[in-house]
Amino acid sequence: YCAFEGDKMIAKGQVNVFSIMPSTAAPSNKHRIFFNLKTLPDRETDTELLGAMYEVLRARAIEIQSTLPDTHGTLLCFGNYAEEEVNTEYFIARPEFLPLKRQYRMCHTFADRSSQDSAEPNEQSEPEAFTDIFVLPDGYAWREFDTLSREQADEYLALDMEIWPDTPIGAERLAEIASRDGWRMLQVHADDEPVASLMYWISDGETGEIEEVLTRAVHRRRGLASALLARALYEIRNLGCVDAELDVEVRNEDALKVYRSVGFKIVTEEHRYGAEL
Repeated sequence: YCAFEGDKMIAKGQVNVFSIMPSTAAPSNKHRIFFNLKTLPDRETDTELLGAMYEVLRARAIEIQSTLPDTHGTLLCFGNYAEEEVNTEYFIARPEFLPLKRQYRMCHTFADRSSQDSAEPNEQSEPEAFTDIFVLPDGYAWREFDTLSREQADEYLALDMEIWPDTPIGAERLAEIASRDGWRMLQVHADDEPVASLMYWISDGETGEIEEVLTRAVHRRRGLASALLARALYEIRNLGCVDAELDVEVRNEDALKVYRSVGFKIVTEEHRYGAEL
């Protein structure tokens, strides 16, 4: 959705489903629809423009809501980085929006390929040697997926629901992410079941976007997340990317320690808000 003044575009926005609650989710959980609305810098304080665009986006969100399962309610959400203060202030001044969470955006910039100081594995190593380069504790094994069958997708959705019952990824979003350029899922299995996992895809041909880093509770503190990240960074770098990025909740201290240990640094902070539809 775009707003024009003459031939000049002055604002644009979009609305997308972020997560759909499965019927097994707790009744208190809610579907989430996200919107994004931005104006030209010199129109950031134009409340009339922002209000008109928001009403259009909200109306579209209500249309989308009508197509979602009626087993759960729906939140209309937005997220802005810390530097987008003016835009955020407009929406949080509306009484319906309440804080949801804060998360860091973290970045790992790859060392120059010619550097002799890089601790990253030799990029000439063959893929089949991953088990030798990224050694897992006894009882664990690597699994890789470049596509997912229906059965594999269902297995992953169950794992995701176990880890994040309030905000599961959902089948639709999983399928959308899996369709992105360079998508791949790395997993660690024990007794033929997934116990740790992440996925990545390539943005603009130069940034590896890492998502859904998770480990089952009874398998934590065994170095599985670190091994997953090390291998993902190795693969992303060998695809020609200059960096890798991921998001993590501000209050997730354990995850922050792991990400920092493999070279990620905080670059900004995102604040998310939601309103009942």
